[in-house]
Amino acid sequence: MKDNLFFQSNPMIIKIPSPQKILIIYNPISSAGNTEAIACKLEMELSLHGKTVEVRTSEKKMKGYTFIADEISASDLVVVVGGDGTIRKLLDIINKTSTPMYAIPGGNESLFANYYEMSSRAEDLLQAITSGTCLQQFYGLISGKGIRGEKPFFNMASMGLDSLIVKNIGKRKGPLNDSIYLWHGLRALCSLHHPTVSVNIDGQQVIDHASGYIIVANNSAYARNLNLVPSANPSHEELVLGFLPGARHQHELLKAMKILQRKPANLPMQYYSGKNIICTLHEKSYPLQVDGDYFRYRDIEAESTIEFSISSRPIRVLIPAFLDLTGPTISGGNLLNEGHDPLTQRSSP
Repeated sequence: MKDNLFFQSNPMIIKIPSPQKILIIYNPISSAGNTEAIACKLEMELSLHGKTVEVRTSEKKMKGYTFIADEISASDLVVVVGGDGTIRKLLDIINKTSTPMYAIPGGNESLFANYYEMSSRAEDLLQAITSGTCLQQFYGLISGKGIRGEKPFFNMASMGLDSLIVKNIGKRKGPLNDSIYLWHGLRALCSLHHPTVSVNIDGQQVIDHASGYIIVANNSAYARNLNLVPSANPSHEELVLGFLPGARHQHELLKAMKILQRKPANLPMQYYSGKNIICTLHEKSYPLQVDGDYFRYRDIEAESTIEFSISSRPIRVLIPAFLDLTGPTISGGNLLNEGHDPLTQRSSP
């Protein structure tokens, strides 16, 4: 009875009938390297439990997913076997339907799947299907000069050492280990210069021609469990901007060390939140990383303006049956973060 009252009192939680028609989409070139085998195993297990299952490969470009949009709409559940890049490309299409999504970790970080404690175990997926508990989750959109339409992201976008590292790694395929991050991190650090930006949030200017590390987050999950923007939460209809003004080499070295040690960074970040974040890049062009990928494989041009906004409606995420919605996540806070107070500015100690 207590659980039923909890579900009824929170509009972000919905119960759905147990999905029967399931579409599995896997990325055959995902860094995990075994996504096809995982997808086939899931197909077999789900079929044995009376589910109707279709399996499809992911597409390299977002427009390729329009060909399976009808299949997504006709399914009761989409199971994605891949990384955050695969999920990012599916967000807008899934959002046009009421079809919920579940993710099997198959990327270098798989922040989406790990945030909800999703695993590759068929038993966990079957229990989630039986439970039918979904979270309604918002995601971010990127638009601006030279960007066709609005490009979705679920976790974060940033400019700084991490975006330089992602650019250096480029289109490299296969798993990324700590030594690869370290090598490309040292290369980026040797030529490090931070972007100079002006930022306007919901009509209010919060940063004026300042240089530093900048991150726009929809989710508190970050590479190697580093907790840079702890208040970001996809249950909120807002984005959180983290800014480290005058970031120096020692700040980035500290952040890199904490990433490798999987410990909190404790950097003197400034935080702002809102529905629309307009960022103007001054002086020099700079790479933007989005959910772990080098955005559009070209730098953002100097004096360009990029707009980050929140999706107008949430997607449905089917969550594991064992997940504690009020307990702490791997990145801090909780999935609902009840009692959240959306302050205009928040600074860490």
